[in-house]
Amino acid sequence: MNKKITLFGEYLLRLTPPQQQKLVQAHSLEMHWAGSEANIAVSLSVLGDPSIYITALPDNELARSGLNELHRYAVQTQIVKTKGARVGTYYYESGQGARPGRVIYDREYSAFSYLKPGQLNWNEIFETAGWFHWSGITPALNQGLADICLEALQAARQKKLVISADFNYRNTLWQYGKHCSQVMPELLQFCDVILADVDTAKLYFGIEPDPANLVESTFTLLKKTLPNVNHIAMTMRKQESANSNQYIGYLWNEGKIYASQSYHIQQIAERIGAGDAFMAGLIHSLKMKKSLDETIEFATACGVMKHSITGDFNVATREEIDTVIQQGGRGRIIR
Repeated sequence: MNKKITLFGEYLLRLTPPQQQKLVQAHSLEMHWAGSEANIAVSLSVLGDPSIYITALPDNELARSGLNELHRYAVQTQIVKTKGARVGTYYYESGQGARPGRVIYDREYSAFSYLKPGQLNWNEIFETAGWFHWSGITPALNQGLADICLEALQAARQKKLVISADFNYRNTLWQYGKHCSQVMPELLQFCDVILADVDTAKLYFGIEPDPANLVESTFTLLKKTLPNVNHIAMTMRKQESANSNQYIGYLWNEGKIYASQSYHIQQIAERIGAGDAFMAGLIHSLKMKKSLDETIEFATACGVMKHSITGDFNVATREEIDTVIQQGGRGRIIR
């Protein structure tokens, strides 16, 4: 229970125009720190789970500013410092009404992209770990990082860690000559817990779920392709506009599907990071050995709560998330 959750991925600086402006309108940009695995590490730390985040950064003031933000939430870090490189960046133009949100990546030549196989001693890193988490974003960046993921997964399996992954497909990142279906199936075979989605499952594995029974058939087909997986999670979202969504979570285990209550989320502050918040809630609940009904309710409520918080980090406490569950997401004032 006290062993650390280790997470590996790129730490990013996010720049966003204020007040839902488009980039072409903006005269200033707001700074936030981001990255799928970093988002999860922060959420886990706030929930009381000790986590250590592994990444690479340049040795400069900007990177130190980002690390200060992680340390603010008691996330432990192990950093490979790379000279002559930069912090990966992305620009986020938030959606409003009928206008969808938009992400523009600026990640080439980042310190993380220069990591090479053999550079990280995974046996040493995993010495105090009980869980390892990664996502499909990292092997999308280049072949070297895909190879590092394989190294980490082999070491984690040898150490008998619980391994989790978020499918996290990003079309604009797969640019180094390999299709995601040539890389991801091998890496996902190591996982015990996965967060999937229907469209990405089709891309990674070429499966064709039954449209009339989408959730159950997707779970069934994924289990056939990933026999070692014990828990498969998924969220389904009906998007009415950029500011109003229907949201529900599902969890598969041993042939049974558990569903959360359905939430109608209105006046969304931000969708970015909702999947990471859900993943953190899933890891936390499974690690705490909650019932699977409780697990999917808690994970989904974490995702719901993130829609009310700007920035990539979900900094909601367990008590706040429990309140979301009890109130069904209605947001009544607590006095």
